[in-house]
This record gives sequence, structure tokens and C-alpha cells, in this order.
Amino acid sequence: MLRGMMQQGKLKIGYGLSVVALAIIAIAASPAMAGIPKNPDLYPVSINYKVDQEHKLSLKYDVYAGGFEALNASLVMDLDKRAYDMKLEAKTEGFIGTLFPWSATYNTSGHAEKGRLLPTVYTERSTWRGSEKVTEMDYGPNGKVLKSTTQNGDNTTVDRNINQVLSANTLDLLTGTLVMLQSAKNTNKCSGKFPVFDGKRRFNIVLHDDGTEDIAPSRYSKFSGEAMRCTLTVEPVAGFEPKDQKRGWMAVQNHTEAHHMLPTIWLARVGDSGQVVPVRMEIASEYGAVVAHLSGGTDD
Repeated sequence: MLRGMMQQGKLKIGYGLSVVALAIIAIAASPAMAGIPKNPDLYPVSINYKVDQEHKLSLKYDVYAGGFEALNASLVMDLDKRAYDMKLEAKTEGFIGTLFPWSATYNTSGHAEKGRLLPTVYTERSTWRGSEKVTEMDYGPNGKVLKSTTQNGDNTTVDRNINQVLSANTLDLLTGTLVMLQSAKNTNKCSGKFPVFDGKRRFNIVLHDDGTEDIAPSRYSKFSGEAMRCTLTVEPVAGFEPKDQKRGWMAVQNHTEAHHMLPTIWLARVGDSGQVVPVRMEIASEYGAVVAHLSGGTDD
């Protein structure tokens, strides 16, 4: 049971945190679609990037799966008027970490142009039982994906022939998370559709607003108070295989949809900057609830 729980838990919580940071750790999918639907508008007024002064948030999250300590994660957001850097780190902990040693680091950096975020380079690095995999995407000045490099053990693959139809008007996962958080900050609502390209696959992160909720004080969380509540779904667009419906995030999402308990995220303003960040995430699974708490952080 623990093996099954960790295979799902590490996939879904990492993704959830970046996607809000809310991770990211893996996104599986559904069958490829014949065409690319009309792109969501990435930059209406509601998600215009605006930072009055430079600030750096360092956030910590503790994740529990089925009552077990499962994962520790940290999210760093270094933001100023013209540029941004984000870093997400996650690692299995406790008894589960001993059985299933896994860690990952995700980085993105870019610049802002007339309120639009344009990534420069995105890198993800994961280690499982001593085996490391690194993926990097490089972008042009206008946000176009130039190449994707993957190193898996001793094998390195460089793809310069990026499908521009698949990748057009998309963001990397962490930049997409920042745009999503900026939208919530500007509108005070947790909603929207945010297109992401991971080097091979295109999908939309979709948030549905569910009002606000007071989060009670808890020994697990450093946050209490009013938060925006929303449900999270991943909408596959293209580049996926049919077998992916039964693994990763889509397997989790299909399970939660069948039980009418979609993954839920709570977003709230924190620190002196009032930046909106994820403060809680909860996913129902056949092994029990997986819950992520904001357990600490600073805003400098």
C-alpha cells in the first residue's frame, strides 16, 4: 500500500505545490487531441504582472499522505518590476523517505515586458534511488521555445525542432504558476485557465473558484485566516499517449472526479508584500487524504 501511495503521492503533491507551486513532480495525460483549441488569453488586465518593489518570498511546505509524513518542499519567489526567479525543491521524508528516496529541484527565470512574463530558461532535476534526470528548456527574447535538453543518466538528447504549434503562447510550469497567482492577486478570485508546455506536452491548468474559507489555526500550519478556495484540474491538449490516463496526475484526477472530490487549493495573501501564495492543498486518494500545509516562510 505504501508503494502505491508514494507513487501517487510524490507525483501529485509536487505538481500541486508548483501549480501552485502548487508541482509538478509529474504530469501524465490523456490521449492526444487532433488539433490545438483556441489559446486562453495569457495576458488580459486581470493577470498583468505588476510588482511595485523588489521582494523575495521563501516558503516551506509539509506534506502528509495517509497520515504519514511524506514530503517537505520549499518555494522561493524572487520578484521585481522587470524580472523574476522561482525555485521549488521537494524531497521525501520520514519512513516514506527511507523506503522511497526521491528529490527534485525546479527553477525558472525570466523577465517582464509590458506586464507580460517571458521565461528565459526552465530547468527540472529529479533523483530517484540515485538515478538523476535533468530537463532544460531555453527560450528566445519573445518567449518562443528554442530547444529542450534532456539528460537521463549518461544519455543526453537535444531537441531544437520544437513543435511551435504545440508550444505557442504557453509558459513553463513555474512561470504558469506565477501568472496564476498574479491573477488571483489582481482579481481576488481563484479562477482561470493557464496554458503550459513541458517540452513534449501541452496542457491547461484550470482553476475553478469556490469562494472563500477561514482556515483555522493548526499546529501543522503557520497560516490561519481567510483564504480563496478553488478546485484544480489539468486539461490535456496534445502530445499525450492513451496509457498516460492510468498514471501520474491524470490517474489521480480521474479518481477524484469519480468520487466528486477534486483536488482543492487554498490561496491567500501573506507577508508585507501581500503576494498571493498557496497556503494549503488537499487531494483525496484511495490511500487516504494527501494534505500540504504552509509550515513556514519569510517575505523580505
